[in-house]
Amino acid sequence: MVGNWAFMLAAISLAAVSGASADELGPVGPASPPIECRADIHWDQNAKAWPGYRVTDPDGRHCVPFTATQVFPPEGYRGDYYADEFTDAKLRATWAACAAEGEGCSGAPFAYASSLGGRNEFRATGTVDPAGKVDANGTVDLAEIRRPAYFAAGPYAEPIAEADPRTFVVEVQVPAETNETRYLGVAEGTTWGQRGWFIRGAGVDDGKGRKLNALVILSGGRTIETTAIQNPGDPLYTYNLATATYDAVPYPNATTEKWGVRQWREYIYKLNLAGFDVLTLDKRGHGISGGLQGSNTLQQARDLYRALDAFETGRGLRIMGADGRLLAGDAAAGILLRGVSARRIPVIIGGASQGSMVTSHAMHMNFVADCDFDASAPACGRPLGYNVKGAIVLAEFASGIGYRPQPGPLGEGALRTRFNVAFIPSGEVLSGISKWPAVFFGRGLWDSNAPLEGTLDTYRRVRGPREVAVVRGPHSENESGADNVAHLQDRVVVFATSVIRGERDVPGAARVSDLKSLVASSPAFWEPSMDPGKAQP
Repeated sequence: MVGNWAFMLAAISLAAVSGASADELGPVGPASPPIECRADIHWDQNAKAWPGYRVTDPDGRHCVPFTATQVFPPEGYRGDYYADEFTDAKLRATWAACAAEGEGCSGAPFAYASSLGGRNEFRATGTVDPAGKVDANGTVDLAEIRRPAYFAAGPYAEPIAEADPRTFVVEVQVPAETNETRYLGVAEGTTWGQRGWFIRGAGVDDGKGRKLNALVILSGGRTIETTAIQNPGDPLYTYNLATATYDAVPYPNATTEKWGVRQWREYIYKLNLAGFDVLTLDKRGHGISGGLQGSNTLQQARDLYRALDAFETGRGLRIMGADGRLLAGDAAAGILLRGVSARRIPVIIGGASQGSMVTSHAMHMNFVADCDFDASAPACGRPLGYNVKGAIVLAEFASGIGYRPQPGPLGEGALRTRFNVAFIPSGEVLSGISKWPAVFFGRGLWDSNAPLEGTLDTYRRVRGPREVAVVRGPHSENESGADNVAHLQDRVVVFATSVIRGERDVPGAARVSDLKSLVASSPAFWEPSMDPGKAQP
């Protein structure tokens, strides 16, 4: 879940993008069927007349809206526009040219870069209940971190509490990044503890009566904290009669620290019930993990491999199981991976929203090239070569910066050049997706952060097992209503199990031929504010 992106994106205009706009070419590309209808969006856009296709449901025919494409290749363009024109080098060159002119580069693009390049931490954990609040940038007693059993009590009663006996609280030390030492006053040589849960699974059924050990590594969205509290009675939004809008309820409040974490823990738990070991770490600058910089998704991706290496060697590692026994260094080495080397354990990497950026960078550095896009003078090395079997991409940003008018190449170019932070993936990632072995895409149809055609383009580039699952809801993988969230969770489990079994096709995956068939593949469940079968205010 990403929270409200409007605070940093809304001011960036289409003027920052070199291609044609939707106003010039219409809301879909020439290869897609023309739109058939228009529909208003309630949560989370409060927007009018979005494009849609007509879909026949059991209760009748409906206009199902989706996010339009806003950036198109210039007329007559030949080539892979969204990949080739938005590489790291071209983002930096776009910013350098604008900065040299002076005019226009001190406004919204630089404000965007400054907001992400400065200190940004998300620390709601412990604001409702001090039990579980830690000094994430200091030395942490792992016994103080909330475990799954914490969420057994009312009013939470979360199913994941059952996993407590097989859960380890983990901490891996990672180096401070260039942004922190150059701009945020962090001393060279500083390390941060990246913390979260490792939940041991029973093994994945291979369909032949045997169990396969495999690990899923999940990264949550922006502002998601693994151990934060969500009261199930607290709403995501309320209806404002005065403005006729659906307005977000601000959190933390007296009973909820972060909305959406309950659903996120359900993704973790369902994968674990399917037999997977599951690792989830709060990202840098989030929750119980250390760091002052919460936006550098490239370093957050690198941290996943740092964790795998630490699990093998024990270096910089501390773990604590349900028995409360602390193991560190050599004493902890090999336990979580059952003695298998870090480069041999079968792994699936996944994430939502900002976590999908982390996933995209992690897949690129493992299969295409290990590039330091956050360096002042970027260079690339050989791919890392871990035994990664596939990717789970929710609320996707894998399609990259080219499909997004906000922040556009100026904003991302400024962020990388001026602040040594790589956030939204550049064109190299999109062009390299054909080398990823298997990919699951899950998203809301009216995701304000990603046009649907961009997701379809990205999906089509995958050569191995693939699935795209769409639901009638907004950006966040947690906000489409209970039925849609459960659908995405269940499809994630089917995909991950199929990949570990080595199956070529994902059972039950939608067959998608074009944009309209993709919209029509959505289950007949609506985000509650959009449900035509329920009375709306």
